[in-house]
Amino acid sequence: MFALAPPGDATPPLDGGKVQSTMPAGWKFLPRSNDYLFAAYLEDKAGVPRIVLKQTDADGLPDSDSDAAVDQLVAKVTEEVGSDKKAAITKMNLGGNRFVRFEKAMSFRSQPASGVTLETVLGGKRYSIELLSYTSDNSRHLPSLYRFAADLKVSDGTTAPAEEPMATEEPKEEAGSEEEPMTEEKPGEEKPAEASAEESSAESPE
Repeated sequence: MFALAPPGDATPPLDGGKVQSTMPAGWKFLPRSNDYLFAAYLEDKAGVPRIVLKQTDADGLPDSDSDAAVDQLVAKVTEEVGSDKKAAITKMNLGGNRFVRFEKAMSFRSQPASGVTLETVLGGKRYSIELLSYTSDNSRHLPSLYRFAADLKVSDGTTAPAEEPMATEEPKEEAGSEEEPMTEEKPGEEKPAEASAEESSAESPE
C-alpha cells in the first residue's frame, strides 16, 4: 500500500465536467492555463512543489483497465523517455486506477529537482499527473501526488457535469507570481532522485 495525503478540496469540474479529483489538504489551485488541464501548489504559487494534470489524445492506447493495457502504456512510456534505469519505470494501482510511474531529474532555481509522473489512459484520453519538487523534498510530497491520482475520476460525458463547489475559487493573478519553469537535466549532469525500494520496484497489489 502507498500512503495518501489527507483529502482537501475537490477540484472544479474539468473538461466539461468529465474529469474531477481531490486536492491534497493544504494545496491551492493555480490559475487556468492552456499548458495544463489543472494544477495546484502548496505554498509558493510560482515555485515548487506543484502538481500538474495534463490531458492528451490516447493515440490508440486502450484504457488502463487491465494488466495487458497497462503493459502497452509501459511500452509507450519507455519508448518516449528511454529505457534508462534512472527513469525507474514501474506500474502502480491507486484508488482503483492503474498508472505507469516514472521519474526525471530536473533543476529549479539552480537546485536539484525531480519530476515524478503517473500516467494512465481513461475514457480514451491519456492523463499525466506530475509532481514537481526539490529532490530533497520528493519523498515528503509523494503522498500528495498519490492522493490526487487515487481520486482521479473520468466519466464518459453522458452524465450532467457536477456543480462547482463553492469553496474552490481560483486564486487571482498576482504580479510577478507566474509559475517558473522546471528545467530537465541532460544525461550526465545531475543525478536523478532515487526512489525508495517500495516506490520504484514494487507494484501495489491488485
